[in-house]
Amino acid sequence: MKPNLTFKLIFAVILAFTVSVFVYFSFANVYSSVLFNPENFQKQYYNGIYRYRILSSAMLDSVYTLIQSLPVKNKVQTFLWDKSGDPVLYLSFAILNTFFTMLSAAVMVLITESKNFVASGSEKILLVVASLFAIIITQFVIVPYDCSSYFFLLLFFAVLLKYMEKETWSTLAVLILIMVVSSLNRESSALSISLAATLLFSKYGLHKKSILPVFWLALSFMAVYFGVRIYFGVFSTNDSNLLFRNFTLYRNLFGILFWVVFFTLSIIIAKDKTAVRNIFVFHLFAIPYILMCFYAGILYEARLYVPLFLTSLFLGRTAFQRIG
Repeated sequence: MKPNLTFKLIFAVILAFTVSVFVYFSFANVYSSVLFNPENFQKQYYNGIYRYRILSSAMLDSVYTLIQSLPVKNKVQTFLWDKSGDPVLYLSFAILNTFFTMLSAAVMVLITESKNFVASGSEKILLVVASLFAIIITQFVIVPYDCSSYFFLLLFFAVLLKYMEKETWSTLAVLILIMVVSSLNRESSALSISLAATLLFSKYGLHKKSILPVFWLALSFMAVYFGVRIYFGVFSTNDSNLLFRNFTLYRNLFGILFWVVFFTLSIIIAKDKTAVRNIFVFHLFAIPYILMCFYAGILYEARLYVPLFLTSLFLGRTAFQRIG
């Protein structure tokens, strides 16, 4: 069977919706349960480094306000571990994250349909399915910015491939716009710069055609990164030092194992040695993000590796020599 693009898009979006609904509404969330209380949510996401993630909090607030205005708000039933939690707030998380997971599924299909993507029809579908399950199984940590950040990263990937086919200022402007918006959502948008550097340096080497776009993208990221900190009058890059705990607590060691296993998977299914090299180069450019995860993140929260995994998975099947 050779399904057309429309069928693939519909299948991927429905799969994302279906699996996400099962995860959000068939299990009692334990790990993130304390944050489904509006008061705790305010304390968590409007303080520390979380206050800089303006877009994600604003989107969740908008969904929450919308549901509160509907007559069905008192009929919302969810399986909350913490009985003080607000079912409407939990539903807001579920709707927002499911929506962006569905958008990510559609963008992944479009990436696989690029003329630069080397895979059979069934391999393309399996790559999308594997990516969706990686996103959704790590949703035991429910936050308002992860799923949207995956969408922005994948959208950047898709537009970047278009830019490399024909380098135009208009397409570069779209990339910069995606960078600005995604940086207001989460700092992991810096991985888009790592991706752009990997692709552009692979094609052009140290040439102005690679250096200038990366420069403008990095400049736009830094403008947002410092701009929001100046706006709030507080400059912080992390809330705590968790480096020692990440190498001593057993559950965090399982998080490291997750990183290793999924990195290995992307290497195993890469199309050739050139693709493997570019996956390594991408991780090299992503070292600032990786170091920050080990220093200030909780590695048991396997979601931290998902943006690296998604990018590596699609890098491994992109034929750079075909571009242009």
